Amino acid sequence: MSTKQYRVHWVRLFALALVLGVLGTGAFTAVRGLRTARGLVHPARVPVTRPSGPDALPGLEDVSFQAAGRGLRGWYVPSRDGTAVVLVHGFADNRTRVLFEARVLAEAGHGVLLFDLHGQGESEGDGVGWGDSEREDVRAALAFVRARPDVTAGRVGLFGFSMGGTTALLVAQEDARVKAVAVAGAFPDLAGDMGSHYGLSTWAVLWGLRREGIDVDAVRPVDGMCRLEGRPLLLINGGSDPDGPQKLNGSLYRAACEPREQWVVPEAAHGEYAQKDPEGYARKLREFFDRAL
Repeated sequence: MSTKQYRVHWVRLFALALVLGVLGTGAFTAVRGLRTARGLVHPARVPVTRPSGPDALPGLEDVSFQAAGRGLRGWYVPSRDGTAVVLVHGFADNRTRVLFEARVLAEAGHGVLLFDLHGQGESEGDGVGWGDSEREDVRAALAFVRARPDVTAGRVGLFGFSMGGTTALLVAQEDARVKAVAVAGAFPDLAGDMGSHYGLSTWAVLWGLRREGIDVDAVRPVDGMCRLEGRPLLLINGGSDPDGPQKLNGSLYRAACEPREQWVVPEAAHGEYAQKDPEGYARKLREFFDRAL
């Protein structure tokens, strides 16, 4: 073999090895993405513990209702002034996540509904939809509250945390009867949220979510913020939330139309608003819904 042939031979071998390496890396990333997506869709359930003692909510009722053929379980505190707020928890959690908010609003006289999204807590269903299928749950929760004799038509609001906040925004954009919406730690779009967590593997994770039946492109509340059409909006975030820059600097607040308000708890990470500033957080929620409803 001549020197030239020898060089060509090794160049071809190197190119083949490079191609095989790229294909192997892509295949590995795809498999890992599918596994990650499956974990994101099927998280372990968090047990529900009824509040008792000093944490008890007076008047708390066990309730259940149907959404897309699945039974959802929750708690309801009747309204004392004709108003009510539906509270929506986030990913891999249950209704107890929003107990602080429920207590604050119930003490102010609002009816409050806390419930487990499908596939979480004590509700039926297999799998989390990351705001896609959860829209049906929130619609059913609103219908349940509106049918209550203690609630006046047109005086119902929404609160959501994290994935629940994103879902609340999506539903409020579609349902003009939601009079006001407050969200804490909501993400503006699912693909972007996954990108902030998984970097170069994002394409594989999103592919996996789509294979699990989630319409990723439908979970983009940032596109419809002005559909709230003059209804009050409160956006809450933590200044120490690792996702904060995306949530605070672009997205939901800038895309929204008036009336809109953004409130930041400087020392709070994701979901730490009540721990870092309980009085300020309670006051902000109470004032917002008292004024809006």
